[in-house]
Amino acid sequence: MRVTFKQLEAFIAVYDHGTFDGAARHLGVAQSAISKQIQELEQWFGFSLFDRSGRSGKPNAMAREVISQARHVLLQRGVFDSCLMSNEIVKRKLRIGVTELTALKWLPGIVQAIVKEFPHITILPVVDMGSALSAQLLAGRLDVVVLPDAFANEGIIKFSLHSENFGLYCSPGLELRGVDVGLEVFEKYALLSEVKKSGSGILINEWLRSKDVKLLSQVACSSLLAMIGLAISGLGVVFLPPLIADSYVKTGQLTKVALHPAPPDILYVAMARADSFTPILQRITDIVSKVCTSSSLV
Repeated sequence: MRVTFKQLEAFIAVYDHGTFDGAARHLGVAQSAISKQIQELEQWFGFSLFDRSGRSGKPNAMAREVISQARHVLLQRGVFDSCLMSNEIVKRKLRIGVTELTALKWLPGIVQAIVKEFPHITILPVVDMGSALSAQLLAGRLDVVVLPDAFANEGIIKFSLHSENFGLYCSPGLELRGVDVGLEVFEKYALLSEVKKSGSGILINEWLRSKDVKLLSQVACSSLLAMIGLAISGLGVVFLPPLIADSYVKTGQLTKVALHPAPPDILYVAMARADSFTPILQRITDIVSKVCTSSSLV
């Protein structure tokens, strides 16, 4: 018996997703097919790869020993395929992750550009906070992510895209319009932020700490719209890019605060795993980079 690519794909999928069911959903096959492929692979190796207690598929020490070789084999297959196939006939699923902010501007252009060059690729977008996207990329559940440059991980290839300005905004009722304010404003008003999971929130808070700013309080939000709603209600101040804030400023719901010093621009990057960075995926990241650098968020 010989090891097949399907067996290696099943092995990597179970390793990354942690369950046979999750691997089956990812590969679009029955769970029984995944179980059979793993059993055959274990027979060929002569040892088990997963702890099958409960419904999980927890990798054992032997699985951790061979996972990098399995990924390398599939990476080389991808290199070989890209040399033989034209873009018009490449078929695969592309799992791309973007943050809520970047989805508003870049995702439509990214999807259109990729489909134009690779018409048979199925794009599976995921919109989430930066920390979740970074974790899913590391776990092999995403192929490419676009997010603020707030996450450093080994084995990741990173491409700089665009530096975006964030301004400080609040309700007109706070009477900060047209007034130059310093960092002491955060001692008087609550800061509304996605701090724990948002890349931009992490970077802004790092900047505030570097300035020894003492916050009155910080209200954590998991929703961009909820954060804007709290700001409109006068419950605090919020950092936003003009793309998001301008429409609320025009309707009089928000006003821009003249903050001095202003926060540094936030760099957005595209990231992919080095161990699965095939020429096709490299071309896709080039497309993502071109779309994102040709138009800012404003």
